[in-house]
Amino acid sequence: MRESREYSTSNTNSETAFTNETKEASTVSDGPEFLRESTEISAEVSGGKYSSEVNDYLSNTELMTSQEIAEAAHCETKENMIAEHGECMSDELKDMLESDETRDKLTVMSSEEYTQVFEDVDVNVLGHCDFEGNIYMKDISPEIVKHVSTHETMHLCANRENYYSENGEYVQVSGVREITTNEDGMISDNNQGLNEGLTEMYTMRELLNRGENNAAYLISSYSEARMWSQRMEKLAGKERVEAAYFGQDREGLRSEFNRLNDGNEKAWESFSRDIDLLEYSRSEAEIEQAKWCLMSQYSTMARNKYGIKEF
Repeated sequence: MRESREYSTSNTNSETAFTNETKEASTVSDGPEFLRESTEISAEVSGGKYSSEVNDYLSNTELMTSQEIAEAAHCETKENMIAEHGECMSDELKDMLESDETRDKLTVMSSEEYTQVFEDVDVNVLGHCDFEGNIYMKDISPEIVKHVSTHETMHLCANRENYYSENGEYVQVSGVREITTNEDGMISDNNQGLNEGLTEMYTMRELLNRGENNAAYLISSYSEARMWSQRMEKLAGKERVEAAYFGQDREGLRSEFNRLNDGNEKAWESFSRDIDLLEYSRSEAEIEQAKWCLMSQYSTMARNKYGIKEF
C-alpha cells in the first residue's frame, strides 16, 4: 500500500498480499497467493466453538500478545463465516475451518524476520496466506494485526479447489479466482482483483459486525475492487455472489452477470480484466479507460434489472 494505505496482491506464490501502498503489486515466490490483511478483535462474541476462548482473550485485551490477537480474530472469523455462509460451503471446507489446525498455521512475526524469511516478497507486504493454508503476518500494531488476520482468514474461508480440467489443464481455485496452468506450463490468472475486492468486502462486514471500527477503517484495502464487488452484488444478487465465493457455483454468477449485460458472453471477462487494471495498472490512461468501461457495464446492468435508462 502507498500513502492511501491499500493492499496489493501478486501473481506468484501466495494468494494475495497486504501492503502499505496503493496499487503496488507485491511479489511472492512461486504459485498463486492468498490475501493478506489485518483486523481487530470484537468485544461482542456469539456462542459457538471458539466463543469461550475468544472471550478469555477479550477479558485480557491489554495483556494479549499480537499472536493471541491474530488467533482470536482468526477463530472468530471462521466461526462467523460458517454460521453465515456454511450452507454454501463444502463439507470438506467446513471440516477444515472447524479444525484447530488452521490456528496452528498462523504466525505473527517481526517485520525484520518476515523480510528475512520471505525474501522475494515486496517490502510493503504486511502478510499473506499460501495455498497450504499457512498465514504469516508482520507485527505492526494490534489494529493492523486484527485486520490482516481477518482478511487472510477470509481467504481461507473461501471455496478452494484443485483439479485437472478435461483438456488436461491444472486449475487452482480460491473464491472466484482461477489460476490455470496448461500442459506447456503457461499460466492464466483470472479474477484476481475481483477476488480481492470480494474478500475485502466480506472482511469489512465481518469487522464492522464485530464492532471493530478502528481495525476496519485504519487501512483502506482494494477500495476500487471492493466498490465494484458491492455494485455487482447489488445487481447480480447477494446469494449468487455468496455461492460463487464460498461455494462452488461460479458459473451461476458469471451467467447472470452476462445476462444483465445484454447477453454478452464476454462481459464477465471484461469486468474482471478492468478491475485488475484499476488495482494493478500504473497507467493512468488504462485506469481511466477501465473506469469508463465499468460504468458502461453498470449502466447496462441497472437498465436491464430495474429498467433504469441512465445514471
